[in-house]
Amino acid sequence: MTMPKQIEKEKQNLARCEKSLALEKLKKRKAETRRKIELGGLVIKAGMGEFDKAVVLGALIHAIRLTTQDSDYYKLFEDIGVSSFSNSN
Repeated sequence: MTMPKQIEKEKQNLARCEKSLALEKLKKRKAETRRKIELGGLVIKAGMGEFDKAVVLGALIHAIRLTTQDSDYYKLFEDIGVSSFSNSN
């Protein structure tokens, strides 16, 4: 294979790799956006949709502190969440 053909082949390979990378970045961004929308939906489902965002954040921070200090809170919150999901169907 001649040098110009090798260079062209490498350029095509590089273009395919760049396209693949761009597609993966797009998929990750869409997945992250979907996750954020789902989490926002949980705030609304919990009845906190009308609360100030500082209150929602404060409640979440307090909940994470409770769960890291006492695993019983993790189980309690999990039970409440599972029950809430099963009751909404």
